[in-house]
Amino acid sequence: MKKLSLLSVVAILLSSGLFAQKVKDKDKEEEKGGWKSDHLFIGTGLNLGFSNGFIIGLNPEVGYSINKVLDAGIATNLTYITQRSYYANSSVRYLAVGGGPFVRIWPVRMIFIGAQYEYNSITLTEKTNGVITDKATAKASSILLGLGYGNRVIGQSQFYTSIMVDALNDINSPYRDQFGRVLPVFRTGFIFYLGKNKRE
Repeated sequence: MKKLSLLSVVAILLSSGLFAQKVKDKDKEEEKGGWKSDHLFIGTGLNLGFSNGFIIGLNPEVGYSINKVLDAGIATNLTYITQRSYYANSSVRYLAVGGGPFVRIWPVRMIFIGAQYEYNSITLTEKTNGVITDKATAKASSILLGLGYGNRVIGQSQFYTSIMVDALNDINSPYRDQFGRVLPVFRTGFIFYLGKNKRE
């Protein structure tokens, strides 16, 4: 009976060791390449900007951490802008809806370089003394470039802050005022990974 119990314990220990080795081998294979569910994330950013007016926007996104330094994905855009007009008691209001791809490069764990292409459909409304005097629609492309700060750990939720500017010179860009001047955009965002972090 003792021999049987001892053999059972040895068999369990051996099978546990083999199982642990298989898990390690599987983790190594996943690290080499292929789809990793804990690298997929969703999130949203909140834009704020000030310069001869006010910018506020929301940027829901879905992305994937390709490797230790690179995130990429698609972001959507809903931005509301108010600006003082050329004339007294006048203001111009924009509503921009659009989206496009983004990348974030993390040369170090807490700093990233960001780039995002946006194609926006814009509705413009001009008011004088509270009365609508003009309405128009436009399309505009933007490439937002900037730097950000965050705490990047793949598989864990993140918070980041960045400052970006539009590198294109499209006169209809929601990130330029009516005089063509660049409006810096401050973005704060949250990211949540969808898969379970296997390294926890």
